[in-house]
Amino acid sequence: MGDLIKHQFRVTRRAIEQTLEGITPELASIIPEGFNNNIHWQLGHILKTAEFFLFFGEETLPENYQLFFGPGSKPAEWPENVPSIKTLQQQLKEQLERIEQVNVEKFNDKLPKPMIGNETFGEFAAFGAFHESLHLGQIQAIKRLLQASRAK
Repeated sequence: MGDLIKHQFRVTRRAIEQTLEGITPELASIIPEGFNNNIHWQLGHILKTAEFFLFFGEETLPENYQLFFGPGSKPAEWPENVPSIKTLQQQLKEQLERIEQVNVEKFNDKLPKPMIGNETFGEFAAFGAFHESLHLGQIQAIKRLLQASRAK
């Protein structure tokens, strides 16, 4: 199970990198009509939530990432000093390296209490991989909208 979960994160992260090709920081900051967030936020949210799903209790991201990218946050309310797209992309790569180092036996461990209907670390991590792919879809949709509006 653990190898499959790691594989899913590798596949999704590769797709994220491919989707980001050609996206400038300016484009990544646009919030299209009908959306609450932009590509910049989506990247930070993927990073922040994967940290929670895979390293809860041992998270290494700065505390202010919750303010920037946690559930319910939005770019319209960001204070100064939001990490750049480039920084987030680097942190996603570093995080994937840490995911690769997780001992596959840990995925069998029971959680201290059920979380979002998951009882083992593996189930919780698999939910994190699912969540990440949902946000990849949002990035792809936003990118298509931005490209279509620029083509007009």
